[in-house]
Amino acid sequence: MIYVTDSSDNLKQKQASCRFVCVSDTHGKTNFSFPIPDGDVFVHAGDLTRCSMPDEFDKTIKWIQSLPHKIKIITAGNHDHILDENFGFISHKQEILAKMDHAGILYLEHESFQLPSEFGGYKMFVSPYAPYHIGGAFMLHDLKEIWEQIPEDIDILVTHTPPYGYNDRIARDGRHVGCPRLLEKVETIKPRVHLFGHIHEDHGWQWTKDESTLMINACTCDRRYRPSQHPVVFDL
Repeated sequence: MIYVTDSSDNLKQKQASCRFVCVSDTHGKTNFSFPIPDGDVFVHAGDLTRCSMPDEFDKTIKWIQSLPHKIKIITAGNHDHILDENFGFISHKQEILAKMDHAGILYLEHESFQLPSEFGGYKMFVSPYAPYHIGGAFMLHDLKEIWEQIPEDIDILVTHTPPYGYNDRIARDGRHVGCPRLLEKVETIKPRVHLFGHIHEDHGWQWTKDESTLMINACTCDRRYRPSQHPVVFDL
């Protein structure tokens, strides 16, 4: 089993070759009532901002740059319109990407990345896409072709949206709102870990029914956009 926790008070020493520290949906917040645990790889699963304003990106980049993790991987979410080229903010996006690069932050947008061998050499695929909802960034009505592009040999999948049925329940009426097409893909390729965010009120983790994949919702902000939910740490 994979060691996983969101308790910084009782954090064990690293249990495997690589420690991942995971957040999502920080929405421009950079001051927290809890520490961000140290580790090897920091991962942010999208919604860096709330209103996609340049100052929100600047604050978030400076915050992530200040963290001690050796590798910092981020993607976008539906609030991060500047990063979705379909909204036309091409020059603004390039300015933000240049700042990320200068800060030592790796921005991945529906693409693969393999960690160095010293951190296990794990294969990752990172994507900002989510099912369509009131015109957000990286949102499509049909994601079948998008998810078909995920390689079959990955160890860690990072998506902004959850798959259907796993940490995707909204508080308003208790519905599951994750992506059924994504669940089909996950059940087929069986990554060891699937990290996501998007649904603030269902922070936490669980295993798939066959215990092949650890599903993690790492949302930092709760449903009222308060940054109250702790980072999720796992060792692989």
